Amino acid sequence: MQNLQRVNLLLERRQREALERIALQKKRSVSDLVREYITAGLREDNNQQHERMLALENARALKERVVKRRKGKPITRTVKALDQIREERTHELLGRRR
Repeated sequence: MQNLQRVNLLLERRQREALERIALQKKRSVSDLVREYITAGLREDNNQQHERMLALENARALKERVVKRRKGKPITRTVKALDQIREERTHELLGRRR
């Protein structure tokens, strides 16, 4: 077996019963199922964190492109700047340049 460590875990009765039922059906131990479910949950958390990091990187790259397009002029008034960026993008999409 792996390097396993004992922990105490409090479950609701229905959770314990469901785990026992599934373990019996799959001919596995409850502990084995719990380890599997924890691993799956941790993997899902890591995937979500990875997606958030990608979104943040994309936002930073977009900001850099906007600042470059604005020739280094910083964006100071966020709402006004967002409106201007949206207007510029609309013109871009419609094939019209300012």
